[in-house]
Amino acid sequence: MASNFLQQLAAAGARAPSADNSQPWSLRWDGRELAIIHAVRHPAHNVFGAASHATLLSVGAVVENLEAALRANGLPAAWRWGDATGQPYAAVPIGSMPERFTAPEGALQRHTNRLPFLPRALEPAVLATLEALREGGNRLTLLQDGARRARLAQLVRVCSEARFCNQRLHEWLIGSLRDTPEEVALGDGLDVRTLGLPPGGRHMLRFIADWRRLAKLNNLGAYKFLARTEVGLLSAASGLLCVSGPAAPRDVIDAGRLLTRAWTALNQQGVAVHPYYVVSDQINRLHDGTLAAGFESSIGEAERDMRALLGLDPDQVLHMVLRIGYPKAQAVRSRRLPLATVFEEVGAT
Repeated sequence: MASNFLQQLAAAGARAPSADNSQPWSLRWDGRELAIIHAVRHPAHNVFGAASHATLLSVGAVVENLEAALRANGLPAAWRWGDATGQPYAAVPIGSMPERFTAPEGALQRHTNRLPFLPRALEPAVLATLEALREGGNRLTLLQDGARRARLAQLVRVCSEARFCNQRLHEWLIGSLRDTPEEVALGDGLDVRTLGLPPGGRHMLRFIADWRRLAKLNNLGAYKFLARTEVGLLSAASGLLCVSGPAAPRDVIDAGRLLTRAWTALNQQGVAVHPYYVVSDQINRLHDGTLAAGFESSIGEAERDMRALLGLDPDQVLHMVLRIGYPKAQAVRSRRLPLATVFEEVGAT
């Protein structure tokens, strides 16, 4: 049996964020190393492969949580890096372990808040924290002025239009939703209570769940209406925090570490965080040929505008956008899969 220490260490790692709470990884202990490997949770509608940008970001988030936990327990984190296939992504040797596990406070506090935020400027201490954060070649760019926030919100709207016209992405989203208590208890996907839906929002989701129905509505412009619902909160945010940097697999993992570190630090200072991945996702789909037909021109233009807005070099990409601000209300927190599902011991301790 794995020691209580290892179980709690794995549980801290498993608090990492992932695309629609898909948790596309497992932790494996072989008696010497704790490894992060790829796991396909829902093959019927999965849209992110082992080497995908979204998956590598989530792997970086797991690395960050594990390293924070190791540091809290006075243990080194000498990572052995694998490759983008996830066999493994990375592994960390663990020698002698303390009898008691000290939980990393930040990893347990970090959460998503999709609700409206207060119209309040970010405090200087928050700005100073963000300015100090880096990881590898990745950096943070904070957009606070109204004009730049509006430009990014416009890019989110354009990219959301393409997303709502993509059958595979729609089926992924619908397959990720958890509505009933029994579904929520599964511990993955998106509890609809976390979405901050307006009155009637649940009924709307159920109505458009069937792609054939949404496709017909899209012919009448429904995708434009749905995309507009994405940008209202962005325009009113205290700040939009962009994570950008190189696009190689290890760099994307580092970006996942940076966004998780920033997210955790913000939550610890009372700042709410809401991730927006749609711009990065649709630009990636433009380049890998999985974009909804007819959106090539608009997403290409969105990429050019995004690069100009953030001042990116040719070898740099946008990894993630975080809407940040002070919360009006506390959000329901997403659950995680049972530890037995994501942690396996294959060697003697």
